[in-house]
Amino acid sequence: MGGRQLGDLVRHLVRRQLDSQHRFTVLGWLWPLVRQGAQLAVLVFLFSKVLDLGIPDYPLFVFTGLLVWTWFQTGLTEATRSLETGRHLVFSPRFPDVALPLVAVAAPLVDLLMALPILLVLLIAEGHLGPTALLFPAVLAAVFAFTAGLGMLCAAANVFFRDVTNIVGLALLAAFYVTPVFYGLRNVPERFAWVLHANPMTAYVETARALLIEQQLPTLRDVAIGLAAAALALALGGRAFRRLQPRFVDEL
Repeated sequence: MGGRQLGDLVRHLVRRQLDSQHRFTVLGWLWPLVRQGAQLAVLVFLFSKVLDLGIPDYPLFVFTGLLVWTWFQTGLTEATRSLETGRHLVFSPRFPDVALPLVAVAAPLVDLLMALPILLVLLIAEGHLGPTALLFPAVLAAVFAFTAGLGMLCAAANVFFRDVTNIVGLALLAAFYVTPVFYGLRNVPERFAWVLHANPMTAYVETARALLIEQQLPTLRDVAIGLAAAALALALGGRAFRRLQPRFVDEL
């Protein structure tokens, strides 16, 4: 199947998944915004009222980080179990298995896109909207590549070792706290800063904030780490997926 056909199939499956996900719910497509809004409210209250971190425009600061992190977390979680839950499609001889983890990563992107008007309002209200915001789609492209690569790797591994789903869940729980979503890098002691910089999600979150909030280009370090992580994840994930794919049907 060609790249264009695969893209059309992924878009079709994303629409079908989203329609099924929001069917028979009162709020429907608003639920992702409600979940993010609730998490934002709790973090803003805790770290600007109870434990003030001294970060200017804190709601905007947190919301930007949450958008990037939530997409990554949801996409990787769903991609990891995508082959297992979509085994009926894997059993179809002509179905491209790689579409399943790609759909799992693309579907929550729609939730992020629906939240962009709120982000735009916050940027305008705080006076932070500038021309560098036009580069934000490049950040999303890098996050998609990084998440898709990891998703293919974890999905393939989960076919053979079902513990992978739980391992990924635990890893994401730990990764949330070493990603500067609700705190800034300046709040971290210098001796621990290397832990955060070793985490590619730090590069993506900091790049998004640089473009959207600070209205300046990101550091070369963040750009290099973000691009290298995306390329490496895609290469490793794609290679592992292709090598293990012939055995999927037997294991599922």
